[in-house]
Amino acid sequence: MADKTLVFIVDDEPLQRDMLKDHLSKMSSYEVHDFPTGEECIAAARVRQPNIVFLDYNLNSQVKEAMDGIDVLKELKNIQPDMEVVMISGQDKIEVAVNSMKYGAFDYIVKGEGAFLRAEKAVFNIYRFHKLQGNATRYKKLMLFFGVGMLVMIAIVIYLQTSGYIRSSPGWY
Repeated sequence: MADKTLVFIVDDEPLQRDMLKDHLSKMSSYEVHDFPTGEECIAAARVRQPNIVFLDYNLNSQVKEAMDGIDVLKELKNIQPDMEVVMISGQDKIEVAVNSMKYGAFDYIVKGEGAFLRAEKAVFNIYRFHKLQGNATRYKKLMLFFGVGMLVMIAIVIYLQTSGYIRSSPGWY
């Protein structure tokens, strides 16, 4: 991820949006932008792709014809598949959480008194996930390099043996 983390918050409830923005801004030196509708977030994401998006599941309480959270999630993932989206909702239904994860949400947070702590943990988990992903990539490259090296060594030994430079018997008996 970039040095300065860009975070978008999309929620049609102004108080919830402002509280989460304040909380995340105090957490670290994140650049946090908030949007009341998914359409505004999508337009901004096309210009500057955020690292993390906190997205409300229901976005049509203020503007009735606004896109819902799942549609915004799908569009954000079309723009940038690696963008991490954390879905936030007042609904404590497993079906909603599973549906969010099915379309690529990194986490699902139920609004309430523990939501801000869960948002912090989600950011931490996103960073940890990306670090582990980078370590796994380096490990795969190292193992590939080691495997190719072993194959080259075996090919050299076979060549030297068939050329007569080394014998199959050790020579001391």
